[in-house]
Amino acid sequence: MPRRTRDTISDISRRRSLPHRRNSGNNQPLGRKKSNCPLIHADTPPAGMPPRNDVRVGELSSKLNIGAKRWNGGGCGKERRRGIRTLRRGKRANDVVHLPFSRDGMIKIKLENKRGTLRPTDPPIFEVTNVLINDSATQLALWGRLGIAIIELPKRWGKDAVYEGGKKEILCMNHNFGDFGATTEIQRTRWHPGSTNDSHLLILTSENSFRLYECDLGDAPRLVKCWKVGRAPSSSPSKIPDFTSLGETAVDFDFATPTLRKPEMFVDKNIDEIKETIDWNQIEWPILVLRGNGEVLIVRGNVLLENCENPVVLGSLSMYPSTDDNYGIDSCSIMCLQTTPPIVVVAMCTGKIYHAILLREILDDDDDDRKTWSQYGSNYSLHTPDDALYVYECVELELGLLFTDDDKKYNCPIHLHCDKGNKSRYFCSHNAGIHMVSLPMVSQLEELIHGKYIYVIGNYLPSLLNQSVLQYLFSTRTKHTNIDEATPILGFGLLQEPCVLIALLHTGIVIDLSVIDLYYLPRIEQLEPIMNTAKKVNKESFDVYIKKLLRRDVSQPITKIGSRSMSLSESLELLYHATNIFRTQHFVRHDKVREEISKKVRALKALKSHLLKELDTLMETKKELRQTAERLAERYEDINDKQKELARRAEEVLRLVNYKEPLMTSIERAEAEELKKMDMKIHDMQIRLEQLKKKSAQQTVHTNSTEFNEKRKEIVFTHNQEEAAKENLCHMAKNIKNLVDQVKQIKAEISLSYISKQ
Repeated sequence: MPRRTRDTISDISRRRSLPHRRNSGNNQPLGRKKSNCPLIHADTPPAGMPPRNDVRVGELSSKLNIGAKRWNGGGCGKERRRGIRTLRRGKRANDVVHLPFSRDGMIKIKLENKRGTLRPTDPPIFEVTNVLINDSATQLALWGRLGIAIIELPKRWGKDAVYEGGKKEILCMNHNFGDFGATTEIQRTRWHPGSTNDSHLLILTSENSFRLYECDLGDAPRLVKCWKVGRAPSSSPSKIPDFTSLGETAVDFDFATPTLRKPEMFVDKNIDEIKETIDWNQIEWPILVLRGNGEVLIVRGNVLLENCENPVVLGSLSMYPSTDDNYGIDSCSIMCLQTTPPIVVVAMCTGKIYHAILLREILDDDDDDRKTWSQYGSNYSLHTPDDALYVYECVELELGLLFTDDDKKYNCPIHLHCDKGNKSRYFCSHNAGIHMVSLPMVSQLEELIHGKYIYVIGNYLPSLLNQSVLQYLFSTRTKHTNIDEATPILGFGLLQEPCVLIALLHTGIVIDLSVIDLYYLPRIEQLEPIMNTAKKVNKESFDVYIKKLLRRDVSQPITKIGSRSMSLSESLELLYHATNIFRTQHFVRHDKVREEISKKVRALKALKSHLLKELDTLMETKKELRQTAERLAERYEDINDKQKELARRAEEVLRLVNYKEPLMTSIERAEAEELKKMDMKIHDMQIRLEQLKKKSAQQTVHTNSTEFNEKRKEIVFTHNQEEAAKENLCHMAKNIKNLVDQVKQIKAEISLSYISKQ
């Protein structure tokens, strides 16, 4: 069976190839676009000058979603990330927190012009390269290639809703775990979107295996499930070629649109009946797994339930239409847009990005072709998938500014970022800048689902009415940039309403850019989930970590020379060899251990000083609480005595009232008569006042009518009056004309006298 396509006659007759058009004598796919110039911000300063709206890393606002990476080279396999990774705060798209951190795990935050520091109780000993926060903003995952640390974020209160009321330094509980083995690295980590309390963390390792952990607040992470999506790479150097070099190692994954496990049960039911009968356990989140060679696997099953069997791995998905290069062999990132049907984005290191739609595959073959087939023999099997990827477009990013078509192209990994506020676009960050891609296909699929399309090509997909729009937002490379020079985008973030893109450049400067919303679609509501786990995760101790650092591949034995004396050249060669081994295998490792111990000591000292300060603060608070309790106790006793006295007096008053006769005295009777007379007078005054109001209204109406009639009268002049008025006007016109002539004559005389004087 072929790897990614099945080239049968029926399939070839049914496939729809990409349309082409001729451009400048070269045939290019219609869906392929190439950007020629970056989109320049209106506030961009001249070259060499810092941006107008730039801020330093420590001065970022609270609504920043940012990640940091470091590249040691320009090749696809030379990526090394360090610093900060994507971080979101809360389910609102615009509620984001910026958390830059140091190597010892200390996190500095800034919320609404108030700075603070989150200090973990047990700083991680591995190098942290990424930051990932869950949607409910209760936990923060710091992970790198060698381990993961889960930090429990503090509560927010006060006027500005800051952490613990605005404390400058906060001690946060954290749990470190990294029991993945000496040769295993972490490829990708994501929070499971189907978790009911946002506590399930899914990890993809370099051994082609998934690990699902439950990270409850207050408890250590527990391993829920572990399953493989491929054969583990061999660590033996004798096997050539290496399994990893063939590209069959999973490099990235993403969650597809949730589906029902058994949709046939709800075929004849309406929406209300489905809502009443459906259970959360019947909903599954398929996982799309991308391999380095471009293959896409799909994992089905509810992985959140511990008592259920392991999920089913299906793959690889067929990709239509078939191409000569089989859609590349250097894939680096995958992303699934939460649409119906899902749109899958696959990025290559060469800059090509494929847009595909995940649909059910229809084959004309017999049912025997749908059986499970073994890809790696009897040890590991993959099930034949029922779905396929239908590629409808290919866009090509311009990685760096190239001045001519003959310029050498630059290749680097591409990282995809979705916009949760707008599903019709996404962003690409890489070593050469940032691109934004808008997808009109999202709106077309929405119209197709709601029955607005009349013409559908092949009964599968809507026609490609509008091509995707590609914009080069930021560029950090040109053709003159050295290929080994690191110019990455260290951080990426989005602010919503209005949408503002924030990028941290390799120079350490943060730049903001307003992004126009081309298509607005509502956000997907967060679902409510479930959980259950039992296995504890063991944390590696610091001494074991130090021992691993001190392990050497080559050792320098003690040299015992016989009676034969060595020549100077031999002695020098031996000295160089020993010196080289000591430098490369001993001193470097000792320096590394010294650095790690120094960092640990600094972290422990800082933690100790912080705990001592917290202890002093707690002691002062305890003293204040004790004094307050004493004052409250004294006040309570006084109030209690006063209450008893008032209760006794009230009882006495009630007793006296019961003995009084309910008869009125003479004075009270006189006052009552006086009140009745006053009431009668008030009634008479009200009647007279009403009469006066009516008379006033009548007079007002009469006055208005009289004034109106007078205004309507026309003023009529007699014949003699008209003649007199005309004569007066003519006489006045003649006088005015004479005056004008006199003024002109005077001006002329003045000008002549002025000329004669000169």
